[in-house]
Amino acid sequence: MSRSQRTKKRKLRKWVKYSLFLIALIVTATAAAGGYAYYKVASASKEAHIDLARGSQSVKRIKEFNPAKDNFTVLLMGNDARPGQDMNKERSDAMILATFNRKDKSVKLLSIPRDSYVNIPGHGLDKITHAHSLGGRDLSVETVENLLDVPVDYVVDINFTAFEEIIDELGGVPVTIKNEYIVKQITKDTKGKVNLTTGSQTLNGEEALAYVRTRKADTDLMRGQRQMEVIKAIISKSKSITSIPAYDDILDTLGKNVSMNLSLNDAIGLIPFISSLQSVDSLQLKGSDYKPGKVYYFQLDQTTLAEIKQELKQQLGS
Repeated sequence: MSRSQRTKKRKLRKWVKYSLFLIALIVTATAAAGGYAYYKVASASKEAHIDLARGSQSVKRIKEFNPAKDNFTVLLMGNDARPGQDMNKERSDAMILATFNRKDKSVKLLSIPRDSYVNIPGHGLDKITHAHSLGGRDLSVETVENLLDVPVDYVVDINFTAFEEIIDELGGVPVTIKNEYIVKQITKDTKGKVNLTTGSQTLNGEEALAYVRTRKADTDLMRGQRQMEVIKAIISKSKSITSIPAYDDILDTLGKNVSMNLSLNDAIGLIPFISSLQSVDSLQLKGSDYKPGKVYYFQLDQTTLAEIKQELKQQLGS
């Protein structure tokens, strides 16, 4: 097997674990604890379920959308709501659009920089991260659809503070920090509350959250990789859980801190297809720094944006 093939397989495994974060807990909980666990999962799923104001189908869909047969998209958003705050009124701290092709059994991932200077419907040009605070997940979905000219079929809105609670319930997660600058930046970001070291270690919830949230230590791309590393560790740890109380606490946390327009049946119905994925590719927007005043923006390169829009449409068969 060539190096590129091995790299692609590793990326695929990471993506499957990321996109199936909730589904993995569904499967492992049901297998470990039977009907009671399924009841808990169903309860958490019901609590997490939301409907978009636009209805079940995107306005970008010309024909009726068949979730069992059509290619589809999932918008993954992490928002920076704090405990007690409304998840639907805070800024999106991370935004990834995944487009799935059933025939090719492939997925293309597009990470959208949070500072991207885009048109937010009804509000004009601004950072895309502000769409969530201005109009919740509905406006975020509309903004992404207008930017990329493709439908957003599913949205999964995650409160990052949920990770902190889940990681503590799991007894921490293992990570390897290679960059000394990340350690220093985390100490600075947290005003000395979180002090880490380089090398392999187990992070508690507060430490892991700081590790995935720091923005000034490296690039947005590397930040996404740190988030993937921690999510992978969460999935690995969750598979080792056998106690009912642990599932109770984790599933209760998910129900309160995750919002999605996927029902439990929708999520379970996607398992066979997503498990059969054969390729995953990452798309990268390009741009330049833009600071017309005191506020920083990321000005998207229009040529690259047009190319990515076309690639996404081809992926969806439109």
